[in-house]
Amino acid sequence: MKKIINISLILFSTTLFAQIKITGKIVTKDNIPITSIETILVNKDSLAVKSELTNEKGEFFLEAVQGFYTLQIRQNAKIVASQNIELITDKDLGQIFVNEAIELESVVVAGTQKKLIERKIDRVVFNVENSISSAGGNALTALSVTPGVRVQNDNISIIGKSTLAVLVDDKIVQLSGEDLTNYLKTIHSDAIQKIEVITTPPAKYEAEGNSGLVNIIMKKAKENSWNALLQSTYIQKTYAGQATMGSFNYNKNKLSFSSVINYRDITDAFKNNQETYFPDNLWYSSNPFKINAKSLNLNVGANYKIKPWWTMGIQVLYVQNKRNFDSKPYTSINDYTSGNVDSYLATVVNAKIKPNIRSYNFYNDFKLDTLGRKLTLNLDYFNFNNNDSRVYDGKSVTLNPEPASEEYYTGENSNIQDITNLSGKVDVEYPTKWAKWSYGGKISSSKSKNDIYSFNSGVVENPVSDFPLTYSKFEYTENIQSAYVSLNKKINKSWESQFGLRMEATQTEAFAEKLGTIENNYLKLFPTFYLAYTINDNSSLNINYSKRISRPGFAQLNPNIFFSNPFQSQRGNPLLQPAFIDNVDLNYTFKHLDSKVYFSYSNNLFAGIDITDPTTNTVISSTENYLDTQRYGVYETYSFTKFKWWESSFSLDVNYSVSKSRLAITAQEQKGFNSSVSLDNQFTLNSKKTVLFFANYWYDFPGINGIYKNKAVSNLSAGFQYLLMDKNLKISLNVNDIFKTAGPRTSATVNNILNKTSMYLDSRNLQFSVSYKFGNSKIKAQQRQTGNQEERRRTGN
Repeated sequence: MKKIINISLILFSTTLFAQIKITGKIVTKDNIPITSIETILVNKDSLAVKSELTNEKGEFFLEAVQGFYTLQIRQNAKIVASQNIELITDKDLGQIFVNEAIELESVVVAGTQKKLIERKIDRVVFNVENSISSAGGNALTALSVTPGVRVQNDNISIIGKSTLAVLVDDKIVQLSGEDLTNYLKTIHSDAIQKIEVITTPPAKYEAEGNSGLVNIIMKKAKENSWNALLQSTYIQKTYAGQATMGSFNYNKNKLSFSSVINYRDITDAFKNNQETYFPDNLWYSSNPFKINAKSLNLNVGANYKIKPWWTMGIQVLYVQNKRNFDSKPYTSINDYTSGNVDSYLATVVNAKIKPNIRSYNFYNDFKLDTLGRKLTLNLDYFNFNNNDSRVYDGKSVTLNPEPASEEYYTGENSNIQDITNLSGKVDVEYPTKWAKWSYGGKISSSKSKNDIYSFNSGVVENPVSDFPLTYSKFEYTENIQSAYVSLNKKINKSWESQFGLRMEATQTEAFAEKLGTIENNYLKLFPTFYLAYTINDNSSLNINYSKRISRPGFAQLNPNIFFSNPFQSQRGNPLLQPAFIDNVDLNYTFKHLDSKVYFSYSNNLFAGIDITDPTTNTVISSTENYLDTQRYGVYETYSFTKFKWWESSFSLDVNYSVSKSRLAITAQEQKGFNSSVSLDNQFTLNSKKTVLFFANYWYDFPGINGIYKNKAVSNLSAGFQYLLMDKNLKISLNVNDIFKTAGPRTSATVNNILNKTSMYLDSRNLQFSVSYKFGNSKIKAQQRQTGNQEERRRTGN
C-alpha cells in the first residue's frame, strides 16, 4: 500500500510540474497572420514566465507548468490583446485576433502594404518606400513631398510654422542651413523606409527644433535574410547630372549588417535677383551662378547579439563633398528720373568648397526583462571639416557723367573649419502596471575652430595684382548636460495622457579676435504634455503642449565675411543667442478628416536680415536676434481612400502671424495672414499594381514671415513608375516643378530702404531612374539612433 501511495505521489508531482504546451496564431480581423509580435505568459503574481515571438505564419509556441495565467500580446511594450487561461493539459488557443488600428509601426502584416500616409497619436508617418513621387531622389526631395513639410531656400519647416530639427534614425543631425540640405542630398531616397513628422516630441528627444522634429528612418534587414539594391538615376535640370546607389543588408543568426553607398554628380544653375531702392539710385543685381557638386556617401552598420538580452553594435558614416561655385553677378545703378544706367558693377566669383563628414556611433541595447524594459547606451563621435575658398574680381564702370571711367576691386575669403562633437547618452524604457516610464540623460561637448584668411581691396583706381591675406581665428565651444523623465498613462479605454520634463544645462564660450571672449551659461526646463480622448472608433480629440529651443548653427556664429562685390556681403554673428518657442495644438480626428487649431510663440528669435545702409550703399546679409512672433492657425487634412486604385490627401493651412521687431531700423510690427493648400494623388493603373502614377500640387498664397512679405509660389509635380520581374525591377520617371513656379520672392524695408529679392533654385527637373532589388524578399527596415544628432545638425551639413 505504501508503495502505491509513493508511486501516486510521484506521478502527481510529475503531472503538476510537467511543461504544458500552449499554441495559437495571431491574425488580423481579415485572417492575415502577424509576424514578429511578442506573446507573453504572466502568472498570478504578475510575473512574466515565458516569452516568444510569432513566426512567419503568425504562430507561437509556449510552455509552462499547470496554473492560471494571462496571455498578453505585446508590441513595443504595449499590450494589444490579452486573455486569461487555465493550463491543465496542452492547449491550442486557435486564432487570436488583433485590431489592425492599434498595431504599431514595426508589426509586419504578411501580404499587406502600409498606407502611403499614416496618422498616429503623436506623429504623421510618410512611408517613403511606397511613394513613387520620391523615387530616384534623395532625402531632401523625399522631405519636399512629405505631407505637412515645406522645403524652400535651404529651410525645412512645418507648413504654417517655423523651422524644425532633422533626425536620421532618431539621431539629430548637427547641421543647419545649406550644410544640412547638402548632407540630405547625399542620402538616397530608396534607402529610406519612412519619414516621421513629430510636432510634439517626447522628452526623450533633444529640445532643439522650433516646431518639432522630422525623423528619417532608414531601411534594414529582417532575420535570416539578405538583400541588395542597385539604382542609377539620370537627372536633367538646366544641366544634366546623375546619381548611383547601392545597398546591401544581411541578418543571420546573431549578426546583422547594413551598408549604403551613394555617389552624386549634380550641377545646379541658380539665380538670385535683387532690387534695392536707395535714396539716390535703384540698384538692380542679377546673380546667376552655377554649382557643380560631387558627393560620396558611405554608411555602414553592424550589430551582434551577444546574449538574447544584450545587443552591441557600431555605425560609421563618411561623406565626402566637392563643390565648385562659379558666378558672374552684375549690378546696374539706375537713375530714378531718366531710368538710365549711370554705372554698373561686373564681377567674377569662383569658390571651391570641400566639406567632409565622419561619424562613429557605438551602442549597447539591454533588454532588462520580458515586459519591455530596456536600457540603451550610445557613445558618439562626429567630425565636420571644410576648406572653403572664395575669390572675386571685378570692375566698377561709371557711364554718367561722361566720359566713362573704370575702377577695380578684388578679394579673397577663405575659411578652414573643423567641428568636433563627442557625446554619451543613456535611455531607459520602464513600463509598469500603472504607467509606461522612460528616463535618461546625455552629455555633449562640441568645439568649432575656424582659421580665416581674407583680403578685400575695396574700389581702387588700378587693377590689383598683389593681395596679402590677413589671418584671424574664431573658436566656439559648447557643452550641454541634459536629463529627462517621461510617463505615459492609459487612464481608461477613452483617456490617455503623457507628460515629460527635460532639463538642459548649457555652457558656451566664443572667441573672436575683434570681440574677445563671449561666455553664456543657462539652465532651462522643457516640459511636454499630451492628453487624448477617444470619443469612439471613428473620432478622437487631443491637446498637446511643448516648449522648444532653437540654437544657432555653427556657420551662423562664424564672423567670417564673404563678399560678392565691395557693396554686397554675407557674414555670421558670434553674438547670437538661442530662441525659445512655446507650441500648443488642439487636434480633432473624424474618420479620414484631421483638424488642428494651433498657437506658437517664439521669443528672441534669430533670423536672416539684409541690412541696407543709405550712406555707403551697402547690403550686408546677416543673422540677428530681433523677432518675437505669435502665430495662430488652423490646419485641415483629408485623406481619400474610397477607391483601391486612388489614394489622395488634401491639406489646407490658414494662420495669422504677428511679428514684433527689436531693431530700430525695421518696422516695429508686422502682421497678416498666411495660407497654403496642397493636393497629393497616387494612382494604381492596373490590377497587378505594377503601373503607378502620381500628381502632386501645392500653392502658398502671399503672406508674411517676420519683417518679410512673401509673394505666391506653387509647385506641380508628376510621374510614372513601372514594376517588373515580381516588382524587383523598378523604372521611374518624375518631373518636378513643371511650370517653374517654386522660386521664393520676398521684400522688406530696412533703414527706410525697400529691398526685393527673387530666387530660382533650379527646381524644375526630370528624373529617370532604374533600380533592381535581389536577395531575400523578406527584408524589412530598421536602423540605429546615434546620440549626437543635434550637434551634427547645427554644423549645417
